[in-house]
Amino acid sequence: MAQYQAAERARGDSTGLHHDLTETVRDRIGHALESGIAPTSAEAAHILDALTACYAQTFGRADDADLRHWLLTRLEIAGDPRAERYWHLLAVINGWPVPPSLAPVFARFVAALRVHIGQ
Repeated sequence: MAQYQAAERARGDSTGLHHDLTETVRDRIGHALESGIAPTSAEAAHILDALTACYAQTFGRADDADLRHWLLTRLEIAGDPRAERYWHLLAVINGWPVPPSLAPVFARFVAALRVHIGQ
């Protein structure tokens, strides 16, 4: 995760942390999970379109196939259970509230991306 982020910064990413974007993803994908929306459905495609538009805006990129492939890589790295464990431990060490798990959200987002980009 650190290597990926360092490489992104070396390529010019200076966007910093993305708490608002993460909350948007958590809300929209969380709602899809609660509603039983399948990653293969047309409704999931609409949610995916809205989220990729948010990512495109945040990162100053076009909302195209390249963005979606880049996003898939980014989410697979962020969804690594070791990354979540790191953030959990960091919160404990620093006395912060432990954030809720994003594992189901990232897993569903990745599944929908794979389906809708044909992977």
